[in-house]
Amino acid sequence: HTFQNPLNNKQHSLNTSRALKALLLGPRRTGKSSTGNTMLGRGQVFDTRGGGASTAASAVTAERHLTVVDAQGWGTCEEFVPKEEKLELLRALSLCGTEGPHVVLLVIPLMDFTESEKRAVERRMEVFTPAVWRHTMVLFTFGDLLKERGCSVQEHIQKGGPALRWLMDKCRYQYHVLDNKASQQVRELLSKVEDMLEENGGWHFSLHMYQRLEEEWKRREQQLRALL
Repeated sequence: HTFQNPLNNKQHSLNTSRALKALLLGPRRTGKSSTGNTMLGRGQVFDTRGGGASTAASAVTAERHLTVVDAQGWGTCEEFVPKEEKLELLRALSLCGTEGPHVVLLVIPLMDFTESEKRAVERRMEVFTPAVWRHTMVLFTFGDLLKERGCSVQEHIQKGGPALRWLMDKCRYQYHVLDNKASQQVRELLSKVEDMLEENGGWHFSLHMYQRLEEEWKRREQQLRALL
């Protein structure tokens, strides 16, 4: 019995590339909900005042059927994750449907990314298991700050401290800059997401799927041990 990835063919990822599901994660007051609104291009779909429960919305944008789940945000430097918040994060994931999201967009403003902010992000991502990083792209908000400073996003990353470098390493330098007034950037973002999806063999992020894989690997390991 061989365990086959049902999505591991190019054809599948190309066929489904017109439908995309994105899970937006991030602290409060980072422009996360505004980002969801910009992506959908339908006005004020998500409440930008913060503090609300996770919500999902869909729209046809840039020739794609896009579903965005805006997960409940957290306090920027809150390192402890209460049980209720963990459950809310898992509920946000479930709003992406049984297959899970194609991409997890981690919303981070183009400001200093501190050690305590890093730990807050790390604790939340742990809820989804380390497998989530393979499907994660950092979405930098407040892109207009770059123009004010007269620097590029690459320079911002180079000047950033160890916390930002850690974040970039974790998501394999998959990132995009979004200014919530520019719709062309949404098209570019979705194109990057599709490229990343192709790199991942068309796989969505699904906790259930990764648990099945782990079980399969354990079973194979036991079979090998029995042969030795």
